[in-house]
Amino acid sequence: MKSPRFLRALLLPAFAAAVASLCAPQPSLAAPAKAEAPNGRVDATYNILLGGLTIGRFALDTVFDGKGYTITVRGSTSGVSRFVSDGKGYLKSSGRMVGTRVLPAAYLLDTSENGHRNSTVSMQMNAGDIVNVAALPPLAKKADRVPLLPQHMRNIFDPLSAMIVPMKNGSTAGACNRTVPVFDGWQRFDVKLYYKGTAEVDGQAGSYKGTVIVCGARYVPVAGHRPTREAIEYMENNKALEVWLAPVEPLGVMIPYRLQIGTEVGMLIIHASRFIGEAETQRASAE
Repeated sequence: MKSPRFLRALLLPAFAAAVASLCAPQPSLAAPAKAEAPNGRVDATYNILLGGLTIGRFALDTVFDGKGYTITVRGSTSGVSRFVSDGKGYLKSSGRMVGTRVLPAAYLLDTSENGHRNSTVSMQMNAGDIVNVAALPPLAKKADRVPLLPQHMRNIFDPLSAMIVPMKNGSTAGACNRTVPVFDGWQRFDVKLYYKGTAEVDGQAGSYKGTVIVCGARYVPVAGHRPTREAIEYMENNKALEVWLAPVEPLGVMIPYRLQIGTEVGMLIIHASRFIGEAETQRASAE
C-alpha cells in the first residue's frame, strides 16, 4: 500500500493509511463583527475499515468554550492483516475561533507501533503561522526533496484543526469547492475540495441522523515531499478521495462523518459509529 506521510498524520501511522485532511475550514472568510464563538462539544467514535475488514477505532472529542476549541483524538489499530501493525496514537490541537475563521495555536502528535514510539510532532502557531515545530523522525536529506521554506509555514492548518468547518450564517454552502493549505510537521500540501453531492445517514442511539455534504478531494504536494517517490505520484493521481461532512447546527460547524481513500489493497473507509454534537445550553438542560 502506498501511504505518504500526509495520510498518516491525522489518524496515526499505525492506521496504515489514514487521512490527514480531506476536509478543512475556509482559511480566508472574514469574521462578522459581532459573531459569537460556539460553546459545546462534539463526541464521535469512528471505525476504520480496509477492504471491508475492521482494522482500528478512534475517539474524537472536540470542545468549544466560547472563545476557542480543543480537539483530542485517541485511537488504536490491530495487526489483523499484513498491511496493518498494532499501534496506538494520541493527537491534540487547540486554537481560537473568530466568527467563521479557525486560527490554530498548537498541535501534538504521539504514536507508537508494536509497542515502540515511532513518531512525534509538536507545533506552536500564531493564528496559523508556525512559530516553532519539532518532528521526529526528522526528514532524511535527499537530493530530490522539495525544500520547506518560510512561506510554506504561514497561513496553514494542522491536520486536526482542519477537521472544523465553520458554517457561514448557518449554511452548509461553501463546504467544498476550495483549496486548503495544510502542514503536518513534515510536509506542506494543499487539499483541493470539490462538491459531489449529498447523502443521508441514519444514526443510532442519539447519533446524528440527516443530510451530509459529500466532497471529493485531490492531494497536491507543495514542499517537504520527494516528487520521485512512487507513493507521492500515486496519491497525486488518486481520485478515490472523499469526505462526508455532518452539520452540527447548534454549534455552527461541520465535522467529518465519513472519509474514504482508495488504496491498492482495497478501499480505506473511516466512518462514525457514534456522532453527537450539542451546544452547552442543551447539555445544561439535559442534566
